Amino acid sequence: MHKGLTSLEGLLAQRQLVDPATCQSSWEIGRLVLNPDYRSGPDLVKRCVFLGVSYFAQHTDGQHLFASCSPVLSRLYRRFGLSTIVNNLRVDGTDGLYVLMRGRVSDVLKASAC
Repeated sequence: MHKGLTSLEGLLAQRQLVDPATCQSSWEIGRLVLNPDYRSGPDLVKRCVFLGVSYFAQHTDGQHLFASCSPVLSRLYRRFGLSTIVNNLRVDGTDGLYVLMRGRVSDVLKASAC
């Protein structure tokens, strides 16, 4: 983030939801895509989140993670240490409602550790 590449960054700035300096050490996280043959429940998701964020922490100076998701998916993100910035956000050009979330990398690592 802080490069003007993500739509989430634009939403945060447009609505002045976070201090812009926070975005300098932040990354946006998104989808986890798994072949249906390998989907085996919440333990696998937890492991994937831990491995992905662990790699991120080792190879970047990022301190925060941001996400936009559906209200249903926000419960999953909260289990991994992210907290809600805004609920029920309408985004121009879309039909659904979104939740904007943020978490510290250290908190996500702790919450997803196996």
